[in-house]
Amino acid sequence: MCGFITSFGISFKNTDFKSALNHLSRRGPDSEGVWTDDKVFMGSRRLAIFDLNNRSNQPMRSLCSRFIIVFNGAIYNYKELREYLLKKNINLKTESDTEVILELFALEGSSMINKLKGMFAFVIWDSAKKEAFAARDPYGIKPIYIGYSEDGLILASQVKTLLHTKFIKKDIDLYSNYSFLNLGYVLEPRTWYKDIKALKPGSFIIIKEGKKIFEEQWYNIASIWELADSFKKKTSNNNCKNKIEKALTETINQHLISDVPIGIFLSSGIDSTLIAALASINSKKKIIGITVCFDEFKNSMYDETSNARITAKKFGIEHHILRVSKEDFKNDFPKILDAMDQPSIDGINTWYASKAAAQLKLKVVFSGVGGDELLYGYDHFKTIPILFKFLRFIKKIKFLKILAKGFFNFLGFIRKDIRWKYLFKFSNSIFELWLIKRTILTEKEIISKNYTFKNISTIFNKDILSSNSPHFFRNSKIKLSQIETIYYLRNQLLRDSDWASMYHGIELRTPFVDVKLLENLKEVMNECSSKKNKLSIISNFRAHFSENLNFNKKIGFQTPIQRWFIDDKNVKNYEKNKYIYKYMETIISSLKN
Repeated sequence: MCGFITSFGISFKNTDFKSALNHLSRRGPDSEGVWTDDKVFMGSRRLAIFDLNNRSNQPMRSLCSRFIIVFNGAIYNYKELREYLLKKNINLKTESDTEVILELFALEGSSMINKLKGMFAFVIWDSAKKEAFAARDPYGIKPIYIGYSEDGLILASQVKTLLHTKFIKKDIDLYSNYSFLNLGYVLEPRTWYKDIKALKPGSFIIIKEGKKIFEEQWYNIASIWELADSFKKKTSNNNCKNKIEKALTETINQHLISDVPIGIFLSSGIDSTLIAALASINSKKKIIGITVCFDEFKNSMYDETSNARITAKKFGIEHHILRVSKEDFKNDFPKILDAMDQPSIDGINTWYASKAAAQLKLKVVFSGVGGDELLYGYDHFKTIPILFKFLRFIKKIKFLKILAKGFFNFLGFIRKDIRWKYLFKFSNSIFELWLIKRTILTEKEIISKNYTFKNISTIFNKDILSSNSPHFFRNSKIKLSQIETIYYLRNQLLRDSDWASMYHGIELRTPFVDVKLLENLKEVMNECSSKKNKLSIISNFRAHFSENLNFNKKIGFQTPIQRWFIDDKNVKNYEKNKYIYKYMETIISSLKN
């Protein structure tokens, strides 16, 4: 796990390049490396996880000396791939996954990318062809940002690193502004800045003479849900449960591979409890649990400590609790804004959990992120399909349509929220209903009027398709799972996980966000959708859980940000949208400094 910056076609001064690389020092505190050629610069800051020896530092040169790599991520099947290379009589010099990627590329070229299982973003320079190859994992867990200048391209692990070079303009993308104000995050491949784009997940590019000459998406995870939707509910109940048990156990075992101790963000929820159970059962190493709690949530339903303590005791996990006060937040907020690579209304919880992990000298920590998207954990997996069917029905009957339209307009008026009007007007698809559900602010509160809800929903929806024509989903829950993953998980949760954890030098692993797991579960997704709740889906694992655990209500990983951010003593009467808008303005303002 590392941070890197590479430049092609730009005449960098060595001191300026090293200054930009130093911006990534928190991502990789263990070592620094630079390799240069004619208008080619490659720099890396390493967080050592596999093969802690200096021989695995980056940039790394291939055995034949032709290829040079910088890499960020973790390849969970690298030991199997290493054996494959050894059988090809390739005498590897390290025990690292970095060298495995490099020598696979030297052997097989771009086709090798299909063999990699894990989270990754890497750039390989071919000194013979004078071209670069850059690739990103299918989920987009690890980022690559591309900065476009007049002279060439700069690729880096963070947006702010590209700005630090002074070669990339800071002009704001208005579309991204609208995206943030509506959803709380910026939608890829755009970033907050016009001249910086994210490499699309599951894609690779080839760069020559400082220009992108080829791009291909070699894996689009959206297609997996289309396949899942095509499977009929034929699977027997026992077979369904067994498939889930086998698939989840396999993904945990893969993610456990590490040459350093492993921690887990242990909350009161099902996902982290399940990971804790499987990790403890399958790991020979001691697992360290980390729980964050807040003074404002003490003895409330949002206090995570009770379930976390029970789970830690059950599995003999060394348990640590970090208590965060309003004063702590005031002191840390400037650091959080500095770490926030792009505007986001989330990530503070992960930032504090990562802070606790760093204080314990950990480098690798598990997170339960992705479980809700995969296993239908959100409440709207139930409500949106029902609402969609209801609205389709009443729109077919003229007098009901008129009554409903008036009713929703009235609700919008008395609640001062035009989303109720959206609910009737823009409810022609599951996607539109999801967008209304996830919308934070409304057009009346948004600075930029360049986009309306109607055309933004059309633009957003284009990203969800895995082909040129829309795929009709019979199962609305499967469609929602696809939407939640492609939009919310990818652009909010995974991106927040990256900047918030890497600021503290923490490699955050997400066992539920795994292509192999997704592929293994596609045949039972239809069957799972008919289950009552997430606990029913993972019922084979319930025997591992303590009987004292309480999963009655899903609360998510909450922070008392509203109470921290608003000084108004009567915070309960403070309008939610005003608080959110003020918070967003503060984040946007920080980006201008």
